[in-house]
Amino acid sequence: MQPVPPNEPIPPDQDAIEATSRSGFVLAVLVLIASTLLVVLAWRAARERELKAAHAEFQASCQEIVELVQQRLVNYELTIRGGAALFASVTRPSPRQWQAYVDGLDLPVRFPAMTGLGFAAYTDAHGMEQLQLDARAAGRGLFSVWPHGVRTHYAPIFYLEPKTAENLNVVGYDMYSEPVRHAAMEAALRDAAPRMTGRVHLLQDLDPEAAGFLVYAPVFRGGQAPATYAERYDALSGWVYSPVRVPRFVATALRPIQRNVAFRILDVTGGTRAMLYSDGDYPLRTDATFRYEQRASSYGRTWQFEFASAPQEVAAPGLRPLRTALVVGLLASLLLFGIAWSLAYTESRAQRLAARMSAAHRRSESRVRALNRTLEARVETRTRELSEANRGLETFAYSISHDLRAPLRAIEGFGRVLGDRYAPVLDDTGRDYLVRIRGAAARMSELIEALLKVSRVGRGELQPELLDLSRMAHEIIAELQAIEPQRRVAVEIAPHLSARGDRALVRSLLQNLLGNAWKFTREKPDGRIEFGVEADGFSFYVSDNGMGFDPAYADKLFRPFQRLHDDAKFAGEGIGLATAKRIVERHGGALFASGVPGEGAVFSFTLAPHPDAEPDRRRTPR
Repeated sequence: MQPVPPNEPIPPDQDAIEATSRSGFVLAVLVLIASTLLVVLAWRAARERELKAAHAEFQASCQEIVELVQQRLVNYELTIRGGAALFASVTRPSPRQWQAYVDGLDLPVRFPAMTGLGFAAYTDAHGMEQLQLDARAAGRGLFSVWPHGVRTHYAPIFYLEPKTAENLNVVGYDMYSEPVRHAAMEAALRDAAPRMTGRVHLLQDLDPEAAGFLVYAPVFRGGQAPATYAERYDALSGWVYSPVRVPRFVATALRPIQRNVAFRILDVTGGTRAMLYSDGDYPLRTDATFRYEQRASSYGRTWQFEFASAPQEVAAPGLRPLRTALVVGLLASLLLFGIAWSLAYTESRAQRLAARMSAAHRRSESRVRALNRTLEARVETRTRELSEANRGLETFAYSISHDLRAPLRAIEGFGRVLGDRYAPVLDDTGRDYLVRIRGAAARMSELIEALLKVSRVGRGELQPELLDLSRMAHEIIAELQAIEPQRRVAVEIAPHLSARGDRALVRSLLQNLLGNAWKFTREKPDGRIEFGVEADGFSFYVSDNGMGFDPAYADKLFRPFQRLHDDAKFAGEGIGLATAKRIVERHGGALFASGVPGEGAVFSFTLAPHPDAEPDRRRTPR
């Protein structure tokens, strides 16, 4: 083994490097396991939430179906009770009265599941003769009761409207002879309330598998139901009833909604199970995601509703994005594993390289120290040069103030003397040239003064304090009005405006913005200037109804010496808005402008970074 040079770091041995490598690879595997576990747990939690939401929606849809079916039964009850009330009002309505009542109900449109509305008279063997006499007196001819046979009591169908071929064929049928109908009629008599039958085959249906039921309402002589069963039995006149086809009944009841659940209805009264209705695809939904059962009791019968949802892809559509999220999460876990594995491998290689590079590092350390010393010297030199450049700029500014103004004053002075003394000698062209020379000298002096203003804005420390902007604005407007007392401008300054900033700079900012608005409303007879705060309570604005500007050239407004209007109408150096922008930026704020030619302009500014800063906060002119 080679001896290690003095002051040289001892390289780690091979065993330590291998141990570190193995620990890195183990960490990569742990990262894979942990990330995969987190992804699966998050996916399962999201899946459970989605399934619960879909199940709740499914149950709500099921309950809505049950409520609609029950509400439809209530409508049928009201219709049948109306017929019973008609019988209570007279001893027995004539066939024409009963037909008029049923025609007014418009059953085919309002209640298409009802095959008709009828009346079954209650009588015994002795009363049958009178019933036949009544039918003959009403012009109905021979009234035949079927099925034939001698029974203690009869309940033949006496009226049934509308007079379709199917309904005419069942007139005279003794419903008391059929056990299911008999039970419902007895229940209606016993409870003095409407009652339904179980599943029956309606006589109007040719298909023996067609499901139907009947609803009966008892009719008592005198209208009111007696208190006891025996008295009701003696006062019973018959039953107003309606036969109902179940498939059409369900379709009509659920017409207001759209559903994607399949269901069936079973009559489970008394522990029996009789199928009343079943959707065609209900038996096929063996892969339903959700199932739900609900019982509902109406008019003496108990119906059991059994619902089945669509398969999972349709019943819970939110699961599809979750599967995509699971795949993406697993891929991300593999990516993390790859990164961790790569890092472990890189670390292992780095340690091996570090052992070989330690000697070279020591040799290069002295060179780096020498370079650092050189770099520090260069930084110091560059700092000194920058300080000298700044001082040179200040000297240049003062030079502009002193050295450049002296020749300009000489040019202006000699021009004035030349104009005073030798104007008569010069012709018109010469005098025009002289006026232009003096004007150019004055313009140059103004530009130098503007340039000095811009340079002063960037120098000096800010001295922020709480400022009364409303008072400052009133003072500036008062100064402008004193300069042009003949101007009549409507100025609106919001009260109690305040902000923190440097007093001198903020005053210069408001002088530029308000002075700008004052200047460009000069040709408006109804000039208006407004200074206020935005709805956020943080941004301030100065708006006017003056000349405005084309928004396409808005970026030129804040450049020094850039002007968008005629200098002959609106004099100025083009430095005011540039100065305002530098003042705002020194406070950490922002200045925005918007305008419409001939309608005015709005300048919005902040004196600090806006808490909800957006890239575009332009306003339309007010």
